[in-house]
Amino acid sequence: MSHLRKLGTWDAAGYDASRNLQILPIGQSTTFHLIAGGGLDVAVDKPDYVSLMAGSDDDKSVHKSAELTAWEKDQIIRKIVLVGKAFGETKLRAKLNGSDWIAPLTVSVVQDPNWRQVGKAPGEATDQMRKELKTLSLREAVLRIAEDQMHSAICSRKDGFGDYHANASYDWCGAFAHWCWAQAGNVKKKSNPFGDDSNVLLSPQKAIHWAMRDDTPGQLLRYQGIDPMTGKGMQEYREIGWSGYQLAPADIVLLREGSASGWKHVCMVYQVGGTGLRTIDGNQGKFQSIKIVGRSLTDKVADGSYKLAFVHVLGV
Repeated sequence: MSHLRKLGTWDAAGYDASRNLQILPIGQSTTFHLIAGGGLDVAVDKPDYVSLMAGSDDDKSVHKSAELTAWEKDQIIRKIVLVGKAFGETKLRAKLNGSDWIAPLTVSVVQDPNWRQVGKAPGEATDQMRKELKTLSLREAVLRIAEDQMHSAICSRKDGFGDYHANASYDWCGAFAHWCWAQAGNVKKKSNPFGDDSNVLLSPQKAIHWAMRDDTPGQLLRYQGIDPMTGKGMQEYREIGWSGYQLAPADIVLLREGSASGWKHVCMVYQVGGTGLRTIDGNQGKFQSIKIVGRSLTDKVADGSYKLAFVHVLGV
């Protein structure tokens, strides 16, 4: 069956395969290959938004790509180049006798140079994304924004330093979680439960300190001990499910290694299932710097403490 293929990691910016969606800044180009595309009429619904260059001949240069299946290599493969012209959304189609022969690709032309629908300024979002976020719960909106960033040029071409925290020298895993909560709140006109200061999630220790305060809407789960920032207070151990508090999407995950005090990383709950969960993590290295990671709820460090502790956000 005819279909589009995105080949190569460098040209991955803005492409969300799960949604068949390409984000494209004005003046920038992106390339697809149309598999089994001989004889198909290729066009965009709104050429005022996107200019299209669709080769009619077989692009022989890509047939040796290791990303292609044997069947795909045997087909006519046409090169499709899209260039952003004006803000808006359109669809790329390949038709035969007036009928769609591929799943139409949604192309959203944006202002943000990092190929994303939610930009750096507070509440900055495309009209299409703003409409989508308003249909979601606050937690769902947090994760949708995180996914948008995961498919952006920040993830595929940069490393995130300076994009999610004002100080570009700081490790930004926790700042990324705070930024997603803040942007979701800004778009949905709801307060960020973590407040305005992203430093409260900048490390596991700071997140624990925040959750141990009496005036903050957070419940620590699987943590026992003093406030690691002040050396005061005492948090009793509370298992997942204590007082009905279960893990929920966009809750904060605190990762430790080696021992109960070996704090290393901050991320967010993406999906929970049985004894496992998936998290969405920032600061994962250069390229693919935001990704979804599979983790276990049963893993422990050397002294028997669970590897993961959590801050469950209350009231949302």
